[in-house]
Amino acid sequence: MRSVLAAATLTAALGLVPVGTSQAAACVWQKTVWELPPTTDRGTLYASDGGRYGVGVTGTRSPTWPYDYKTKQGTLWDNGKVVLRLPSITPVDVNAAGLIAGNGRFDGTLKGVTVTRTGTTAALPMDPSWDHSSADAINNAGDIAGTASVGSKLILVVWPASAPGTYRELAVPETRSLTATDIDEQGRIIGYTDTEGFVTDTSGQWHTLAAQGPNGMGTPWAIRDGRVVGSMDNDTSYAAAEWNDQGSLVRTIRNGAISAKAIGGAGTVGGVGFVKSTPRAVLWRDGVVADPLSGVSDYFTLKAISTDEKTLIGTDASTPAQYDCV
Repeated sequence: MRSVLAAATLTAALGLVPVGTSQAAACVWQKTVWELPPTTDRGTLYASDGGRYGVGVTGTRSPTWPYDYKTKQGTLWDNGKVVLRLPSITPVDVNAAGLIAGNGRFDGTLKGVTVTRTGTTAALPMDPSWDHSSADAINNAGDIAGTASVGSKLILVVWPASAPGTYRELAVPETRSLTATDIDEQGRIIGYTDTEGFVTDTSGQWHTLAAQGPNGMGTPWAIRDGRVVGSMDNDTSYAAAEWNDQGSLVRTIRNGAISAKAIGGAGTVGGVGFVKSTPRAVLWRDGVVADPLSGVSDYFTLKAISTDEKTLIGTDASTPAQYDCV
């Protein structure tokens, strides 16, 4: 977020930012804490398939400020249980088959990799001209989106599951930075550069996400069936937002909404917004609050919503956790 969010936080602390019109909550949310490996005391979930699997890191807390990780390893969870640790791989995403997309160093070069749930690791193919590559997201089909570089040139790459051992480069405007954040089941990719958010359609065509206001920029975090959600901020305001796969703005979500992070199977959007003076997890439908998640911890960071929308998955107070509708 830009500096406007610092001002927004102060404004909210004064109680001046409402969360918006809320419907009655449909669920009582019951928390289940995920397992941590022996000798570790913290974990962070990076991504989940929205059901069985999750990936992130686990380790020990530093005893000194800022109390971040002292040691950590990549970790795969299966139904909340630790099934694999990855000492030399940084996981970034996982699909419904338990296939992990991540990054590691091979022969001195940073490369995107896949890791099966049993630990079999394989580097993604690279063009000889690339300096390095990076995997950023995977869908349930096994398609992987990521980036590569040749000198200062950045390339958007997809490694298709239907053609193992191959890759496809997608056209990218000239940019100083490039990150893919998600890929949907049809192969659309979302991400951002230093100046704009983007979505590629099913043909691989790049579309800039529409933004509003002075120096406005959309930053997408999740895509499902061509529906894109994220944040949109500018020099004077902030909001959560939704776009279509052509980059057109469908709606902004204001009244305290900060950013949308996930989409459920029935269209519910989850993210973070101010509830009174506290930024916390919230669910929206059609741009208004569907559930303020008042029974969910203020420290819960939402990463995924299950297809049936009855499970919320994320990190809660330095431990991966899920909340189930009961």
